Amino acid sequence: MGTTDPADSDQPPDPDDHTSPPTAVVLAAGRGTRMRSDVPKPLQPLAGRPVALHVLHALRDGGVRRAVVVTGHGAEAVEAAVRAGAPADLGVDFVRQPAPLGTADAALQARHLAADGEVLIVNGDLALLRAEDVCAVLAAPPSCLTLAAARVPDPAGLGRVCREGGRLRAVVEEVDADAATKAIDEVNVGIYRADAAWLWRALTSLPARATGEVYLTDAVANAADRGEAAAVVVDAPDGPLNVESRRDLARAERVLRDRINARWMDAGVTIVDPATTYIDAGVVVGEESRLEPGTHLRGATALGRRNVVGPNAVLIDTRTGDDCALVQCRSEGAVLADGVDVGAFSTLREGTVLDAHVHIGTHAETKNAHLHRGVQMGHFSYLGDADVGADSNIGAGAITCNFDGARKHRTTIGVGCFIGSDTLLIAPVTIGDGAATAAGSVVRRDVPAGGLAAGSPARMRRARRDTS
Repeated sequence: MGTTDPADSDQPPDPDDHTSPPTAVVLAAGRGTRMRSDVPKPLQPLAGRPVALHVLHALRDGGVRRAVVVTGHGAEAVEAAVRAGAPADLGVDFVRQPAPLGTADAALQARHLAADGEVLIVNGDLALLRAEDVCAVLAAPPSCLTLAAARVPDPAGLGRVCREGGRLRAVVEEVDADAATKAIDEVNVGIYRADAAWLWRALTSLPARATGEVYLTDAVANAADRGEAAAVVVDAPDGPLNVESRRDLARAERVLRDRINARWMDAGVTIVDPATTYIDAGVVVGEESRLEPGTHLRGATALGRRNVVGPNAVLIDTRTGDDCALVQCRSEGAVLADGVDVGAFSTLREGTVLDAHVHIGTHAETKNAHLHRGVQMGHFSYLGDADVGADSNIGAGAITCNFDGARKHRTTIGVGCFIGSDTLLIAPVTIGDGAATAAGSVVRRDVPAGGLAAGSPARMRRARRDTS
């Protein structure tokens, strides 16, 4: 990208220059004092993503391909979160605002990374920004400055859009507004498209307020004086797009949840009770799936087709195949193949892998365990640090005792084994293919293939009877 000094040109943008979308400059340097939180406002969580990432995803969906994120308070944490969660096809750079000297000063930190063409300035707290809002601004005829405006029922705290004869004249912040201006219900949304050469020159010429801050909105009157200011009105059916307080966060959470649920229902997913169903923004749900009341799908969860989840199930970073059923259970970091079913009050913990047609009963738990195809795990059982061969049966109350007080140890159960109810497998231990344990056994030694272990401590009794 070029580094032409913006002072070298005083001409308005070429109306025929639409060769590429503008670079977005996202202002994410603020502390967010009204949140009353140690967490920077851009990192406040909403529907499974920090606020700033909702902005970046909306920009990408609206056609933007490059963004410069201006950070300040909590810069390292904000930058790390953006690097981890920004859309893969959105190029992102970072600059820092050394001191909190206002939005104009924040934007100017990105000057050297967006010196040419057009630039899109976006407030980093627009949690409810939509792709269509971005598209509306990008589609407007070029001018020195075009901003997005919206009419809202309660404009308190927002900058008012002031017009003369229908033309944009200025944006007046609430702190500067008189009674007549405060009565205006058309507000500044916080997204601006500008000619870069004009913008950087205009921002450097703005006077500072008594606080030392320089407001980006003061540039609107500058553009209006040239006859080069415009406002694009976007719909705001859910109120302001930005979040300033925890009340705003709660409102935005409800709005985003409704949007996400509507999107998945339109994609062929049945949501029995949307009011009690919570789906994070990054979740994927396969067609013909059914989400019962009280379902929470969080993080990077991805469901296959024809899944039934709930009621009252919580899935976090869980991946499933097709035709799975998870009823009133919790899963975190688990991977399930096709046709798996998990009973009520069971927990799948990190590292769980369930192959096709595995059955997990009620009140069971797995952790760092691989259950191969067709394994049947009874209720009240625990398999931790375990590998269970195909078609084995784990009786009710069976437990792998994987922790000796200092270290974790693995249990290996072969193919076609039968682990009796209330068996304790003291790891490390291996149960050979086709072997069995009697109910209530405490197994401390390996059991050979086809063997039967019984007792406490368990001893080899005889070869297991062939029941095939």
